[in-house]
Amino acid sequence: MSRARKRSILFALAALGLIAFAIWIRYASRIDFFRDAGWGYLRSAIYIFLFSAWGVSLSVRIVQTHTRRYLLSVSALMVLWLLLRSIKYAVHSEAVCRYLWYGYYLPLLFIPMFSLLIALSLGRSEDCRLPRWTRALYVAASILFLLVLTNDAHQWIFTFPNGVMSDKEHGYAPGYYVVVGWEVLCAASAMILVLVKCRLPHSRVYLSLPLIPFALSLAYTYAYVAEIHWVWLLAGDMTVALCLMFAGILESCIQCGLIQSNLEYDELFEATNLPVQITDQSLRTQHISAAMPEPLPQNELQRMTSDTVRLAGDTLLKRYSLRRGYVFWKEDISELNQLQTELELTRDELRDTGDVLTAENVQRARLLKLTEENRLYDMMETQTSGQIAMLRERLAELKNTEDPDRARRLLGQIIIIGTYVKRRSNLIFVGMQRGSISLQELRLCLNESVENLNLYGVNCKALVKGDGQLSFEQAAKAYDLFETVVEATLDSLHSLLISIESGEPMEVNLCISAAEPLRNLPEQIPGLQWEQDEDGLQYITRKLKKTESR
Repeated sequence: MSRARKRSILFALAALGLIAFAIWIRYASRIDFFRDAGWGYLRSAIYIFLFSAWGVSLSVRIVQTHTRRYLLSVSALMVLWLLLRSIKYAVHSEAVCRYLWYGYYLPLLFIPMFSLLIALSLGRSEDCRLPRWTRALYVAASILFLLVLTNDAHQWIFTFPNGVMSDKEHGYAPGYYVVVGWEVLCAASAMILVLVKCRLPHSRVYLSLPLIPFALSLAYTYAYVAEIHWVWLLAGDMTVALCLMFAGILESCIQCGLIQSNLEYDELFEATNLPVQITDQSLRTQHISAAMPEPLPQNELQRMTSDTVRLAGDTLLKRYSLRRGYVFWKEDISELNQLQTELELTRDELRDTGDVLTAENVQRARLLKLTEENRLYDMMETQTSGQIAMLRERLAELKNTEDPDRARRLLGQIIIIGTYVKRRSNLIFVGMQRGSISLQELRLCLNESVENLNLYGVNCKALVKGDGQLSFEQAAKAYDLFETVVEATLDSLHSLLISIESGEPMEVNLCISAAEPLRNLPEQIPGLQWEQDEDGLQYITRKLKKTESR
Protein backbone atom coordinates (compact mmCIF):
# COMPACT_ATOMS: atom_id res chain seq x y z
CA MET A 1 0.00 0.00 0.00
CA SER A 2 1.36 3.42 -0.94
CA ARG A 3 2.14 6.13 1.57
CA ALA A 4 -0.53 8.39 0.07
CA ARG A 5 -3.14 5.67 0.51
CA LYS A 6 -2.00 5.06 4.10
CA ARG A 7 -2.28 8.77 4.88
CA SER A 8 -5.76 8.87 3.35
CA ILE A 9 -6.88 5.97 5.52
CA LEU A 10 -5.40 7.57 8.66
CA PHE A 11 -7.13 10.88 7.93
CA ALA A 12 -10.42 9.08 7.29
CA LEU A 13 -10.12 7.17 10.57
CA ALA A 14 -9.32 10.40 12.42
CA ALA A 15 -12.34 12.11 10.85
CA LEU A 16 -14.60 9.20 11.74
CA GLY A 17 -13.27 9.32 15.29
CA LEU A 18 -14.09 13.02 15.59
CA ILE A 19 -17.56 12.45 14.10
CA ALA A 20 -18.18 9.62 16.58
CA PHE A 21 -17.04 11.88 19.43
CA ALA A 22 -19.40 14.66 18.27
CA ILE A 23 -22.30 12.20 18.06
CA TRP A 24 -21.48 10.95 21.54
CA ILE A 25 -21.59 14.54 22.82
CA ARG A 26 -25.07 14.97 21.31
CA TYR A 27 -26.43 11.86 23.02
CA ALA A 28 -24.57 12.68 26.25
CA SER A 29 -26.26 16.08 26.37
CA ARG A 30 -29.20 14.31 28.01
CA ILE A 31 -27.00 13.94 31.10
CA ASP A 32 -26.94 16.98 33.37
CA PHE A 33 -23.16 17.33 33.23
CA PHE A 34 -23.12 17.60 29.42
CA ARG A 35 -26.09 19.97 29.14
CA ASP A 36 -23.79 22.95 29.35
CA ALA A 37 -23.84 25.04 26.14
CA GLY A 38 -20.09 24.71 25.81
CA TRP A 39 -20.40 21.06 24.82
CA GLY A 40 -22.75 22.04 22.01
CA TYR A 41 -20.29 24.63 20.78
CA LEU A 42 -17.53 22.03 20.97
CA ARG A 43 -19.59 19.70 18.81
CA SER A 44 -20.15 22.49 16.26
CA ALA A 45 -16.46 23.37 16.35
CA ILE A 46 -15.57 19.74 15.58
CA TYR A 47 -17.76 19.72 12.48
CA ILE A 48 -16.57 23.16 11.36
CA PHE A 49 -12.97 21.96 11.71
CA LEU A 50 -13.70 18.77 9.77
CA PHE A 51 -15.37 20.54 6.84
CA SER A 52 -12.70 23.26 6.81
CA ALA A 53 -9.96 20.60 6.73
CA TRP A 54 -11.85 18.82 3.97
CA GLY A 55 -11.90 22.05 1.97
CA VAL A 56 -8.15 22.49 2.42
CA SER A 57 -7.55 18.94 1.20
CA LEU A 58 -9.78 19.62 -1.84
CA SER A 59 -7.66 22.63 -2.81
CA VAL A 60 -4.61 20.35 -2.89
CA ARG A 61 -6.08 17.23 -4.49
CA ILE A 62 -8.42 18.41 -7.24
CA VAL A 63 -6.79 19.03 -10.61
CA GLN A 64 -9.50 20.74 -12.66
CA THR A 65 -9.71 24.45 -11.89
CA HIS A 66 -13.48 24.97 -12.04
CA THR A 67 -14.27 21.67 -10.32
CA ARG A 68 -11.93 22.66 -7.48
CA ARG A 69 -13.70 26.03 -7.13
CA TYR A 70 -17.13 24.41 -7.01
CA LEU A 71 -15.98 21.89 -4.40
CA LEU A 72 -14.43 24.64 -2.27
CA SER A 73 -17.72 26.55 -2.54
CA VAL A 74 -19.56 23.47 -1.26
CA SER A 75 -17.14 23.16 1.66
CA ALA A 76 -17.49 26.89 2.48
CA LEU A 77 -21.31 26.64 2.38
CA MET A 78 -21.23 23.69 4.78
CA VAL A 79 -19.05 25.67 7.20
CA LEU A 80 -21.42 28.65 6.81
CA TRP A 81 -24.41 26.44 7.54
CA LEU A 82 -22.82 25.19 10.76
CA LEU A 83 -21.87 28.72 11.80
CA LEU A 84 -25.40 29.98 11.20
CA ARG A 85 -26.78 27.14 13.28
CA SER A 86 -24.32 27.78 16.11
CA ILE A 87 -25.12 31.50 16.15
CA LYS A 88 -28.87 30.77 16.03
CA TYR A 89 -28.75 28.77 19.24
CA ALA A 90 -26.58 31.41 20.93
CA VAL A 91 -28.94 34.37 20.42
CA HIS A 92 -32.29 34.94 22.08
CA SER A 93 -34.00 37.30 19.64
CA GLU A 94 -36.88 35.58 17.90
CA ALA A 95 -36.51 37.70 14.75
CA VAL A 96 -32.74 37.07 14.52
CA CYS A 97 -33.25 33.35 15.04
CA ARG A 98 -35.86 33.29 12.29
CA TYR A 99 -33.62 35.01 9.75
CA LEU A 100 -30.69 32.79 10.69
CA TRP A 101 -33.05 29.88 10.05
CA TYR A 102 -33.88 31.39 6.65
CA GLY A 103 -30.14 31.63 6.06
CA TYR A 104 -29.93 27.82 6.21
CA TYR A 105 -31.44 27.78 2.74
CA LEU A 106 -28.41 29.46 1.20
CA PRO A 107 -26.39 26.22 1.55
CA LEU A 108 -29.51 24.08 1.03
CA LEU A 109 -30.15 25.70 -2.37
CA PHE A 110 -26.59 26.26 -3.60
CA ILE A 111 -24.86 23.03 -2.47
CA PRO A 112 -27.00 20.87 -4.86
CA MET A 113 -26.51 23.49 -7.58
CA PHE A 114 -22.71 23.42 -7.20
CA SER A 115 -22.89 19.62 -7.24
CA LEU A 116 -24.62 19.83 -10.62
CA LEU A 117 -21.93 22.21 -11.90
CA ILE A 118 -19.27 19.77 -10.70
CA ALA A 119 -20.95 16.99 -12.66
CA LEU A 120 -21.11 19.21 -15.76
CA SER A 121 -17.36 19.92 -15.44
CA LEU A 122 -16.37 16.24 -15.47
CA GLY A 123 -14.48 15.13 -18.56
CA ARG A 124 -13.55 18.67 -19.61
CA SER A 125 -10.10 20.25 -19.79
CA GLU A 126 -8.56 21.81 -16.71
CA ASP A 127 -9.25 25.41 -17.77
CA CYS A 128 -12.54 24.89 -19.58
CA ARG A 129 -15.56 27.13 -19.07
CA LEU A 130 -19.10 25.87 -18.73
CA PRO A 131 -21.74 26.97 -21.26
CA ARG A 132 -23.48 30.31 -20.69
CA TRP A 133 -26.82 28.65 -19.99
CA THR A 134 -25.46 27.40 -16.64
CA ARG A 135 -25.70 31.00 -15.41
CA ALA A 136 -29.45 30.44 -15.26
CA LEU A 137 -28.83 28.03 -12.38
CA TYR A 138 -27.40 30.87 -10.30
CA VAL A 139 -30.41 33.04 -11.16
CA ALA A 140 -32.93 30.34 -10.20
CA ALA A 141 -31.20 29.51 -6.90
CA SER A 142 -30.88 33.21 -6.03
CA ILE A 143 -34.59 33.85 -6.71
CA LEU A 144 -35.60 30.93 -4.49
CA PHE A 145 -33.30 32.13 -1.70
CA LEU A 146 -34.76 35.66 -1.92
CA LEU A 147 -38.23 34.17 -1.61
CA VAL A 148 -37.10 32.39 1.55
CA LEU A 149 -35.55 35.56 3.01
CA THR A 150 -38.69 37.57 2.31
CA ASN A 151 -41.04 34.87 3.61
CA ASP A 152 -42.27 37.19 6.38
CA ALA A 153 -43.86 39.42 3.73
CA HIS A 154 -45.69 36.76 1.68
CA GLN A 155 -45.42 33.39 3.52
CA TRP A 156 -45.10 31.50 0.22
CA ILE A 157 -42.46 29.19 1.72
CA PHE A 158 -43.41 28.80 5.38
CA THR A 159 -46.71 29.45 7.06
CA PHE A 160 -47.37 30.32 10.67
CA PRO A 161 -50.83 29.03 11.66
CA ASN A 162 -50.70 30.44 15.17
CA GLY A 163 -49.84 33.91 13.95
CA VAL A 164 -46.46 33.78 15.65
CA MET A 165 -43.52 33.86 13.25
CA SER A 166 -41.19 31.24 14.65
CA ASP A 167 -39.07 28.42 13.29
CA LYS A 168 -40.45 26.16 16.00
CA GLU A 169 -44.13 26.28 15.01
CA HIS A 170 -44.66 26.58 11.28
CA GLY A 171 -46.22 24.91 8.26
CA TYR A 172 -45.16 24.48 4.66
CA ALA A 173 -46.54 26.54 1.79
CA PRO A 174 -46.38 25.43 -1.88
CA GLY A 175 -43.18 27.41 -2.36
CA TYR A 176 -41.40 25.16 0.15
CA TYR A 177 -41.97 22.15 -2.06
CA VAL A 178 -40.56 24.10 -5.01
CA VAL A 179 -37.43 24.68 -2.94
CA VAL A 180 -37.21 21.00 -1.99
CA GLY A 181 -37.88 20.02 -5.60
CA TRP A 182 -35.03 22.26 -6.73
CA GLU A 183 -32.67 20.61 -4.25
CA VAL A 184 -33.69 17.07 -5.25
CA LEU A 185 -33.62 17.92 -8.99
CA CYS A 186 -30.10 19.38 -8.85
CA ALA A 187 -28.77 16.54 -6.70
CA ALA A 188 -30.39 13.82 -8.83
CA SER A 189 -29.25 15.48 -12.08
CA ALA A 190 -25.71 15.70 -10.74
CA MET A 191 -25.68 12.03 -9.80
CA ILE A 192 -27.12 10.96 -13.18
CA LEU A 193 -24.49 12.98 -15.03
CA VAL A 194 -21.72 11.47 -12.93
CA LEU A 195 -22.98 7.97 -13.73
CA VAL A 196 -23.35 8.72 -17.44
CA LYS A 197 -19.87 10.25 -17.73
CA CYS A 198 -18.19 7.38 -15.88
CA ARG A 199 -15.68 5.64 -18.17
CA LEU A 200 -13.80 3.66 -15.55
CA PRO A 201 -13.16 -0.09 -15.87
CA HIS A 202 -15.37 -2.15 -13.57
CA SER A 203 -17.53 0.95 -13.22
CA ARG A 204 -20.41 -0.88 -11.53
CA VAL A 205 -18.21 -1.59 -8.53
CA TYR A 206 -17.01 2.01 -8.31
CA LEU A 207 -20.44 3.56 -8.83
CA SER A 208 -21.80 1.85 -5.74
CA LEU A 209 -19.67 4.11 -3.55
CA PRO A 210 -21.36 7.47 -4.33
CA LEU A 211 -24.79 5.83 -4.74
CA ILE A 212 -24.89 4.72 -1.12
CA PRO A 213 -24.64 8.18 0.50
CA PHE A 214 -26.86 9.61 -2.26
CA ALA A 215 -29.64 7.14 -1.48
CA LEU A 216 -29.21 7.79 2.23
CA SER A 217 -29.51 11.56 1.68
CA LEU A 218 -32.78 11.15 -0.24
CA ALA A 219 -34.20 8.80 2.36
CA TYR A 220 -33.10 11.06 5.20
CA THR A 221 -34.59 14.17 3.57
CA TYR A 222 -37.94 12.44 3.14
CA ALA A 223 -37.92 11.07 6.70
CA TYR A 224 -36.97 14.46 8.14
CA VAL A 225 -39.70 16.31 6.24
CA ALA A 226 -42.22 13.59 7.18
CA GLU A 227 -41.09 13.93 10.81
CA ILE A 228 -40.49 10.23 11.33
CA HIS A 229 -39.82 9.93 15.05
CA TRP A 230 -36.95 7.42 15.12
CA VAL A 231 -35.08 9.32 12.38
CA TRP A 232 -35.35 12.48 14.42
CA LEU A 233 -34.15 10.54 17.44
CA LEU A 234 -31.08 9.02 15.73
CA ALA A 235 -30.13 11.85 13.36
CA GLY A 236 -32.11 14.86 14.38
CA ASP A 237 -29.29 17.26 13.52
CA MET A 238 -30.31 17.82 9.90
CA THR A 239 -27.54 20.30 9.21
CA VAL A 240 -24.76 17.91 10.17
CA ALA A 241 -26.46 14.88 8.63
CA LEU A 242 -26.99 16.49 5.22
CA CYS A 243 -23.51 18.03 5.19
CA LEU A 244 -21.93 14.67 6.00
CA MET A 245 -23.99 12.92 3.32
CA PHE A 246 -23.16 15.50 0.63
CA ALA A 247 -19.49 15.41 1.60
CA GLY A 248 -19.66 11.60 1.51
CA ILE A 249 -21.10 11.64 -2.01
CA LEU A 250 -18.44 14.03 -3.34
CA GLU A 251 -15.59 12.31 -1.54
CA SER A 252 -16.76 8.93 -2.87
CA CYS A 253 -16.65 10.37 -6.40
CA ILE A 254 -13.09 11.55 -5.74
CA GLN A 255 -11.91 8.26 -4.25
CA CYS A 256 -13.33 6.11 -7.03
CA GLY A 257 -11.94 8.40 -9.73
CA LEU A 258 -15.16 9.96 -11.02
CA ILE A 259 -13.74 13.35 -10.03
CA GLN A 260 -10.11 13.63 -11.11
CA SER A 261 -7.57 14.17 -8.37
CA ASN A 262 -3.81 14.07 -8.03
CA LEU A 263 -3.64 10.99 -5.82
CA GLU A 264 -1.45 7.89 -6.13
CA TYR A 265 1.78 9.85 -6.56
CA ASP A 266 3.75 7.08 -4.92
CA GLU A 267 2.57 4.40 -7.38
CA LEU A 268 3.31 6.72 -10.28
CA PHE A 269 6.78 7.52 -9.03
CA GLU A 270 7.56 3.85 -8.51
CA ALA A 271 6.41 2.92 -12.03
CA THR A 272 8.02 5.75 -14.02
CA ASN A 273 11.52 5.39 -15.45
CA LEU A 274 11.99 9.17 -15.52
CA PRO A 275 14.13 10.72 -12.76
CA VAL A 276 11.62 13.09 -11.13
CA GLN A 277 11.69 15.01 -7.87
CA ILE A 278 8.91 17.16 -6.37
CA THR A 279 9.73 19.79 -3.77
CA ASP A 280 7.84 22.39 -1.80
CA GLN A 281 8.36 26.11 -2.26
CA SER A 282 11.40 25.91 0.04
CA LEU A 283 12.90 23.23 -2.24
CA ARG A 284 12.50 20.50 0.38
CA THR A 285 11.99 17.11 -1.24
CA GLN A 286 8.42 15.76 -0.98
CA HIS A 287 8.37 13.00 -3.60
CA ILE A 288 11.13 11.28 -5.55
CA SER A 289 10.89 8.64 -8.26
CA ALA A 290 12.61 5.28 -8.11
CA ALA A 291 14.66 6.25 -11.20
CA MET A 292 16.27 9.13 -9.27
CA PRO A 293 19.30 7.54 -7.51
CA GLU A 294 19.40 10.26 -4.85
CA PRO A 295 17.71 13.61 -4.22
CA LEU A 296 19.19 16.57 -6.00
CA PRO A 297 21.19 18.82 -3.67
CA GLN A 298 19.19 21.79 -2.45
CA ASN A 299 22.02 24.23 -3.14
CA GLU A 300 22.17 22.98 -6.74
CA LEU A 301 18.45 23.62 -7.16
CA GLN A 302 18.79 27.10 -5.69
CA ARG A 303 21.43 28.03 -8.27
CA MET A 304 19.08 27.38 -11.20
CA THR A 305 18.57 30.67 -13.06
CA SER A 306 16.31 29.20 -15.74
CA ASP A 307 13.89 26.31 -16.15
CA THR A 308 16.47 24.27 -18.12
CA VAL A 309 20.15 23.87 -17.29
CA ARG A 310 22.81 21.48 -18.56
CA LEU A 311 24.30 19.25 -15.86
CA ALA A 312 26.67 17.36 -18.14
CA GLY A 313 27.26 16.85 -21.82
CA ASP A 314 24.23 14.61 -22.31
CA THR A 315 22.03 15.48 -19.28
CA LEU A 316 19.57 18.35 -18.80
CA LEU A 317 17.89 19.38 -15.55
CA LYS A 318 14.45 20.87 -16.06
CA ARG A 319 12.08 22.65 -13.67
CA TYR A 320 8.35 23.36 -13.71
CA SER A 321 6.46 25.47 -11.17
CA LEU A 322 3.54 23.92 -9.30
CA ARG A 323 0.93 25.62 -7.13
CA ARG A 324 2.75 24.65 -3.94
CA GLY A 325 6.25 23.90 -5.12
CA TYR A 326 8.32 22.67 -8.03
CA VAL A 327 8.91 19.53 -10.05
CA PHE A 328 12.44 18.75 -11.24
CA TRP A 329 13.44 16.04 -13.68
CA LYS A 330 16.53 14.90 -15.55
CA GLU A 331 16.46 14.35 -19.28
CA ASP A 332 19.02 12.27 -21.19
CA ILE A 333 19.76 13.95 -24.51
CA SER A 334 22.55 11.65 -25.70
CA GLU A 335 20.42 10.30 -28.53
CA LEU A 336 19.41 13.85 -29.44
CA ASN A 337 23.05 14.95 -29.55
CA GLN A 338 23.95 11.95 -31.68
CA LEU A 339 21.06 12.70 -34.00
CA GLN A 340 22.15 16.34 -34.24
CA THR A 341 25.65 15.25 -35.21
CA GLU A 342 24.25 12.96 -37.87
CA LEU A 343 22.03 15.76 -39.13
CA GLU A 344 25.03 18.09 -39.46
CA LEU A 345 26.88 15.47 -41.50
CA THR A 346 23.80 14.90 -43.62
CA ARG A 347 23.42 18.64 -44.09
CA ASP A 348 27.00 18.88 -45.41
CA GLU A 349 26.35 15.99 -47.76
CA LEU A 350 23.12 17.55 -48.92
CA ARG A 351 24.89 20.85 -49.49
CA ASP A 352 27.34 19.09 -51.83
CA THR A 353 24.50 17.18 -53.44
CA GLY A 354 22.58 20.42 -53.77
CA ASP A 355 25.41 22.01 -55.72
CA VAL A 356 25.38 19.05 -58.10
CA LEU A 357 21.60 19.23 -58.41
CA THR A 358 21.78 22.95 -59.11
CA ALA A 359 24.23 22.33 -61.92
CA GLU A 360 22.03 19.53 -63.23
CA ASN A 361 18.99 21.79 -63.12
CA VAL A 362 20.85 24.47 -65.07
CA GLN A 363 21.87 21.95 -67.71
CA ARG A 364 18.34 20.53 -67.78
CA ALA A 365 16.90 24.01 -68.27
CA ARG A 366 19.33 24.66 -71.12
CA LEU A 367 18.42 21.32 -72.65
CA LEU A 368 14.72 22.09 -72.38
CA LYS A 369 15.29 25.49 -73.95
CA LEU A 370 17.22 23.99 -76.82
CA THR A 371 14.64 21.26 -77.25
CA GLU A 372 11.85 23.83 -77.40
CA GLU A 373 13.81 25.97 -79.85
CA ASN A 374 14.47 22.94 -82.04
CA ARG A 375 10.81 22.03 -81.90
CA LEU A 376 9.84 25.54 -83.01
CA TYR A 377 12.46 25.52 -85.77
CA ASP A 378 11.23 22.15 -87.00
CA MET A 379 7.66 23.44 -86.97
CA MET A 380 8.67 26.57 -88.88
CA GLU A 381 10.61 24.50 -91.42
CA THR A 382 7.76 22.02 -91.84
CA GLN A 383 5.05 24.64 -92.33
CA THR A 384 7.13 26.79 -94.71
CA SER A 385 8.94 23.97 -96.53
CA GLY A 386 7.11 24.66 -99.82
CA GLN A 387 8.05 28.34 -99.80
CA ILE A 388 11.66 27.53 -98.90
CA ALA A 389 11.84 25.21 -101.89
CA MET A 390 10.40 27.96 -104.13
CA LEU A 391 13.02 30.38 -102.80
CA ARG A 392 15.81 27.94 -103.67
CA GLU A 393 14.46 27.47 -107.22
CA ARG A 394 14.18 31.22 -107.86
CA LEU A 395 17.61 31.91 -106.36
CA ALA A 396 19.12 29.29 -108.62
CA GLU A 397 17.30 30.77 -111.64
CA LEU A 398 18.33 34.29 -110.63
CA LYS A 399 22.00 33.17 -110.56
CA ASN A 400 21.79 31.77 -114.07
CA THR A 401 19.59 34.36 -115.84
CA GLU A 402 21.08 37.14 -117.96
CA ASP A 403 17.79 38.90 -118.67
CA PRO A 404 17.52 42.08 -116.53
CA ASP A 405 13.69 42.13 -116.59
CA ARG A 406 13.50 38.50 -115.60
CA ALA A 407 16.05 39.09 -112.85
CA ARG A 408 13.92 41.97 -111.46
CA ARG A 409 10.78 39.84 -111.42
CA LEU A 410 12.62 36.93 -109.79
CA LEU A 411 14.02 39.27 -107.17
CA GLY A 412 10.53 40.65 -106.45
CA GLN A 413 9.11 37.16 -106.10
CA ILE A 414 11.95 36.19 -103.75
CA ILE A 415 11.15 39.20 -101.56
CA ILE A 416 7.41 38.36 -101.52
CA ILE A 417 7.98 34.70 -100.64
CA GLY A 418 10.75 35.55 -98.14
CA THR A 419 8.46 38.02 -96.39
CA TYR A 420 5.86 35.30 -95.99
CA VAL A 421 8.44 32.85 -94.57
CA LYS A 422 9.61 35.47 -92.05
CA ARG A 423 6.14 36.55 -90.99
CA ARG A 424 4.78 32.98 -90.91
CA SER A 425 7.64 31.89 -88.66
CA ASN A 426 6.94 34.85 -86.38
CA LEU A 427 3.29 33.79 -86.12
CA ILE A 428 4.42 30.32 -84.98
CA PHE A 429 6.75 31.79 -82.36
CA VAL A 430 4.13 34.20 -80.96
CA GLY A 431 1.38 31.58 -81.01
CA MET A 432 3.43 28.97 -79.13
CA GLN A 433 4.57 31.57 -76.58
CA ARG A 434 1.27 33.35 -75.89
CA GLY A 435 -1.28 30.75 -76.94
CA SER A 436 -3.11 33.21 -79.24
CA ILE A 437 -2.52 35.78 -81.99
CA SER A 438 -3.76 39.34 -81.83
CA LEU A 439 -5.63 40.70 -84.81
CA GLN A 440 -3.06 43.50 -84.94
CA GLU A 441 -0.26 40.95 -85.43
CA LEU A 442 -2.12 39.46 -88.43
CA ARG A 443 -2.65 42.98 -89.80
CA LEU A 444 1.11 43.66 -89.66
CA CYS A 445 1.86 40.44 -91.54
CA LEU A 446 -0.57 41.25 -94.33
CA ASN A 447 0.54 44.88 -94.57
CA GLU A 448 4.20 43.89 -95.07
CA SER A 449 3.26 41.35 -97.75
CA VAL A 450 0.92 43.91 -99.43
CA GLU A 451 3.73 46.51 -99.45
CA ASN A 452 6.09 44.10 -101.20
CA LEU A 453 3.38 43.16 -103.74
CA ASN A 454 2.84 46.84 -104.54
CA LEU A 455 6.58 47.18 -105.16
CA TYR A 456 6.34 44.12 -107.40
CA GLY A 457 3.72 45.97 -109.47
CA VAL A 458 0.53 44.45 -108.15
CA ASN A 459 -2.23 46.75 -107.02
CA CYS A 460 -2.82 45.21 -103.60
CA LYS A 461 -4.62 46.25 -100.41
CA ALA A 462 -5.50 44.58 -97.08
CA LEU A 463 -8.49 45.50 -94.88
CA VAL A 464 -8.56 43.97 -91.40
CA LYS A 465 -11.64 45.00 -89.42
CA GLY A 466 -12.02 44.61 -85.68
CA ASP A 467 -9.75 43.96 -82.70
CA GLY A 468 -9.04 41.28 -80.14
CA GLN A 469 -7.43 37.86 -80.13
CA LEU A 470 -7.46 35.03 -82.66
CA SER A 471 -6.48 31.45 -82.27
CA PHE A 472 -3.19 30.46 -83.87
CA GLU A 473 -5.10 28.27 -86.33
CA GLN A 474 -7.30 31.18 -87.50
CA ALA A 475 -4.39 33.56 -88.06
CA ALA A 476 -2.25 30.93 -89.82
CA LYS A 477 -5.04 29.80 -92.14
CA ALA A 478 -5.94 33.38 -93.10
CA TYR A 479 -2.33 34.25 -93.90
CA ASP A 480 -1.78 30.90 -95.67
CA LEU A 481 -4.85 31.49 -97.86
CA PHE A 482 -3.51 34.92 -98.87
CA GLU A 483 -0.09 33.44 -99.69
CA THR A 484 -1.61 30.51 -101.62
CA VAL A 485 -3.56 32.90 -103.89
CA VAL A 486 -0.49 35.10 -104.39
CA GLU A 487 1.78 32.16 -105.27
CA ALA A 488 -0.80 30.64 -107.66
CA THR A 489 -1.24 33.90 -109.63
CA LEU A 490 2.13 35.56 -109.16
CA ASP A 491 3.09 35.64 -112.87
CA SER A 492 -0.22 37.22 -114.01
CA LEU A 493 -1.56 38.95 -110.89
CA HIS A 494 -2.82 42.48 -111.57
CA SER A 495 -4.69 43.40 -108.39
CA LEU A 496 -5.64 41.81 -105.07
CA LEU A 497 -7.91 42.87 -102.24
CA ILE A 498 -8.12 40.92 -98.99
CA SER A 499 -10.75 41.74 -96.39
CA ILE A 500 -10.94 40.12 -92.95
CA GLU A 501 -13.83 40.61 -90.50
CA SER A 502 -13.29 39.41 -86.95
CA GLY A 503 -16.04 37.53 -85.21
CA GLU A 504 -17.13 34.00 -84.66
CA PRO A 505 -16.55 32.68 -87.23
CA MET A 506 -13.92 34.99 -88.72
CA GLU A 507 -14.60 35.68 -92.44
CA VAL A 508 -11.82 36.06 -95.04
CA ASN A 509 -12.73 37.51 -98.44
CA LEU A 510 -10.39 37.94 -101.44
CA CYS A 511 -11.00 39.70 -104.77
CA ILE A 512 -8.41 38.73 -107.44
CA SER A 513 -7.69 40.02 -110.90
CA ALA A 514 -5.39 37.53 -112.61
CA ALA A 515 -5.18 35.43 -115.73
CA GLU A 516 -4.81 32.13 -113.86
CA PRO A 517 -8.17 30.64 -112.82
CA LEU A 518 -8.46 29.53 -109.19
CA ARG A 519 -11.47 27.26 -109.58
CA ASN A 520 -9.47 24.25 -108.35
CA LEU A 521 -8.65 25.82 -104.97
CA PRO A 522 -11.86 24.53 -103.24
CA GLU A 523 -10.64 21.01 -103.96
CA GLN A 524 -7.34 21.76 -102.16
CA ILE A 525 -8.78 23.77 -99.25
CA PRO A 526 -12.00 22.45 -97.64
CA GLY A 527 -14.69 25.03 -96.89
CA LEU A 528 -13.46 27.45 -99.58
CA GLN A 529 -15.98 29.22 -101.83
CA TRP A 530 -14.89 30.46 -105.31
CA GLU A 531 -16.80 32.59 -107.77
CA GLN A 532 -16.00 34.53 -110.97
CA ASP A 533 -18.04 37.36 -112.44
CA GLU A 534 -18.52 38.49 -116.12
CA ASP A 535 -15.51 40.83 -115.92
CA GLY A 536 -13.19 37.96 -115.00
CA LEU A 537 -12.80 38.99 -111.32
CA GLN A 538 -12.46 36.04 -108.99
CA TYR A 539 -13.94 35.98 -105.47
CA ILE A 540 -12.81 33.67 -102.69
CA THR A 541 -14.49 33.36 -99.27
CA ARG A 542 -13.55 31.24 -96.26
CA LYS A 543 -15.00 31.21 -92.73
CA LEU A 544 -12.67 30.19 -89.90
CA LYS A 545 -13.80 29.10 -86.44
CA LYS A 546 -11.63 29.19 -83.32
CA THR A 547 -12.32 25.55 -82.63
CA GLU A 548 -11.41 24.53 -86.15
CA SER A 549 -8.34 22.29 -86.15
CA ARG A 550 -5.40 22.70 -88.50
